[in-house]
Amino acid sequence: MRGGIDLIHQRAVRPSYQLTKYSGQASVDTARRRPFSAGLVYELGYQVFAKGDQTTEDAIAGIEKNTRRLPEGEMIFGSLRPTVSLDLRDDAARPRSGFFAQLSGDYVRAFAISDIPADLIKIQGLVAGYLPLPGLSSLVLSARAGRITQLTSKSTTPGDRRFYLGGATSLRGFHEDAVQPQDLVDQLHREVANCQSFLSAVACSQEAVLLQAGAVSSGGDQFLSIGAELRVPLAQSLELALFYDAGNLWSVPRSFFNDLVLRDAIGFGLRWLTPIGRLAIDIGINLNPDQLFGEPKLGPYFSIDPL
Repeated sequence: MRGGIDLIHQRAVRPSYQLTKYSGQASVDTARRRPFSAGLVYELGYQVFAKGDQTTEDAIAGIEKNTRRLPEGEMIFGSLRPTVSLDLRDDAARPRSGFFAQLSGDYVRAFAISDIPADLIKIQGLVAGYLPLPGLSSLVLSARAGRITQLTSKSTTPGDRRFYLGGATSLRGFHEDAVQPQDLVDQLHREVANCQSFLSAVACSQEAVLLQAGAVSSGGDQFLSIGAELRVPLAQSLELALFYDAGNLWSVPRSFFNDLVLRDAIGFGLRWLTPIGRLAIDIGINLNPDQLFGEPKLGPYFSIDPL
């Protein structure tokens, strides 16, 4: 076992927001990484966040996107985050066979004097299977899912705790974190359609403009993502990858078996084994881009150490 203590102070003053945060974090985890590993982190902190004016151009460019998801107001919070994983792959650096699973959680509670009534449990899991094929090729099948449960009737999910889909590590073929919650799609379509009916964009809300540019998503309290990837070696440290990704996001948790709708994409890329990890460069093709949300037909993606 190994443990650590971190003291964190963050202070940022920008034209578009102001943030002050103090927190202490204690962690313990297993020093041995395979086949079983586990860890536990508890963070106790105080933060105050206030939004200012952000231009539409900055929002479309995604400038400080993650920071602006923080909840406005003062918040004294506790966050307990356990993680367990099981790694039965033949080679963690370049797996061809085996199994990998990981389960993580986050119990977040905002204390009574806070402006944000957060009292929730966030759970997400990942499973991946590796099937060896002739010629040192392999097929990787994976599934991820997550759900947030509110523990009190007044509890809400802060933006930085929600799930987001889209981009190199979740759903290639879509803008980063830009997949819209499926249960809000009809409402958002109407908002964008109403905006497009005006002769001038001056009458449009900033949210409608951002939706048309594919630059905003409110995230959700539940998601599902599945993938299949065929890897074919081209050289000792280089692989060709062909993949299929599918998934979706919901603002309110629901049954996966009730009118399940998945967004999907296909693509190809390269995997390069380097001393710092396996690098992935991909081209994703959106099979059914939503024009009202400005979704791309294809896009490039880069990641380090994919499954």
